[in-house]
Amino acid sequence: MSPLRRVDDPERLRALIGAILAVGSDVSLPVLLRHIVEAAVSLVDARYGALGVLDPTGQALAEFVNVGMTPQQHLAVGSLPEGRGILGLLILEPAPLRIAHLGTHPDSYGFPANHPPMESFLGVPIRVRGQVFGNLYLTDKQGADEFSEEDESLAVALGVAAGVAIENSRLLARVGELTLTEERERIAADLHDTVIQRIFATGLGLQSAVRSTEDLVVARRIQDAVDALDDTIRQIRSTIFALQTPRKPGRSLRQELLALGAESAASLGFEPRLSLDGPIDQRVDSAIGAQLLAVLREALSNVVRHAGATKVGVEVEVDAEHLVARIIDDGVGAGTGTRLGGRGLASLHHRAEALGGTLEVAVGADGRGTVVCWAVPLQP
Repeated sequence: MSPLRRVDDPERLRALIGAILAVGSDVSLPVLLRHIVEAAVSLVDARYGALGVLDPTGQALAEFVNVGMTPQQHLAVGSLPEGRGILGLLILEPAPLRIAHLGTHPDSYGFPANHPPMESFLGVPIRVRGQVFGNLYLTDKQGADEFSEEDESLAVALGVAAGVAIENSRLLARVGELTLTEERERIAADLHDTVIQRIFATGLGLQSAVRSTEDLVVARRIQDAVDALDDTIRQIRSTIFALQTPRKPGRSLRQELLALGAESAASLGFEPRLSLDGPIDQRVDSAIGAQLLAVLREALSNVVRHAGATKVGVEVEVDAEHLVARIIDDGVGAGTGTRLGGRGLASLHHRAEALGGTLEVAVGADGRGTVVCWAVPLQP
């Protein structure tokens, strides 16, 4: 990196300090990147400015934040630059670069046909922890034919401050994620140690009341309340497992199951009741997870085509050794035992067998509808 040249103009020094303070005040990286460009454009009196963020290879641009163009110009330009021509030169040689007339430079190519004309150019790299994060591009010096050495020095100084601000933004984001993880763990512990225990104790008390009453109506109502509390405990346990699941790129299996339930509402005409119990994301690997999603899609499709159901429940339970999925509907029965009534159920059977599991199809508890139970073992 070239050394910072001295800036003697008090007004420009104040402008530099103001720009550095403005850049340092932002913690959201997308907002910060735009403010860096805006501060640079104002600091060196450029008409246009941009910040190109390098991709992981360091050989091309992954992001391109620019200011100065109108919405109509943005639309006319189309796709954003990828890092060729002058922009590519700065990627290959990350050092300050000043050009009086862009059109005369041998690497001045790659501009889209509708790109606004640009004459003078100033580019400086932005480094984060010694590595080039991206490049700051400034064009069309206002009030002069080209950017000066003092402009370059101001841009370099702002680039140094921008690198510090970007690293600060990244660190704050990591702290935020850590804080969120700790908070999720605290909430999960509170739910397990306090809420579930109190509900469980209430359920035991109600069960004692059932045994002490001779009124069958009252006993039935109390038992219904106990069953409702049991269901509430299952739902809270599901929430606890969701809170304790490590955050991973993309959607987790639990999120995929929730999304599948919402998506199936369009074909069913209503949203199925979804119950998820146990350490689904921790215990179910990607291969079995993919099979589970395929099974549920096929089973719900069978309900749409054949059952004429008005209610559907999807239950997924996971323990240390097994995954069990049940699809319960109140429509036309599909038979009993493991008798397979069609290609859809045959597919579910083959998927279970391939994983060393089982498929059972039975009439619902009240003599109506169908219960499809798909169970597979999990790896220890």
